[in-house]
Amino acid sequence: MRKRPIGQILVEKNEISEAELAAALAEQERTGLRLGQILIETGRISWLALARAIAEQVLDIEDVEPEPTALPAVPVPAPPPPAPAPAPPAVVAWSATPTPVAAPPPAPAPAPVAAPAPVAPELIHDPEIKLHSVEALLKERQRAFIELVTTTETLRMKVAHLEEIIDERDRELTKLRVMRAS
Repeated sequence: MRKRPIGQILVEKNEISEAELAAALAEQERTGLRLGQILIETGRISWLALARAIAEQVLDIEDVEPEPTALPAVPVPAPPPPAPAPAPPAVVAWSATPTPVAAPPPAPAPAPVAAPAPVAPELIHDPEIKLHSVEALLKERQRAFIELVTTTETLRMKVAHLEEIIDERDRELTKLRVMRAS
């Protein structure tokens, strides 16, 4: 299973040119930094463009069937009985500061049922169980990815706001210096 390189995806999406990719790859070879980091730090792409390219890379992996392995078959445990409906998650409200304000915690959940040990998706031979296992894994990764992108965008906006404040204060200092000199 081979995933498309991030650089190739960015070129296909017209985020960067072939020449920009070649220059970034040369920089990567020289410094050992990640390609996305180089492209962001040089202003070639945004965090959002990188996040979209990574998401597309994940979707590519999702579409590819795994290669057969020579590993011995592992018995697959029967799926656990349906669990009771989970309690709704705590509602989190965000203020102007990044400190979350959580709602009261939900009522305690019933005692957990012993679940079978997780089995790597490539070791599962029943297509239905394999599909559910992969779907659960992808949903968790998608949730984490969305959280990461949201946090990144929030931080980017806060940095931009702080830069505006610094620029305004620099202008004020310049005015004061000119008034003092005259």
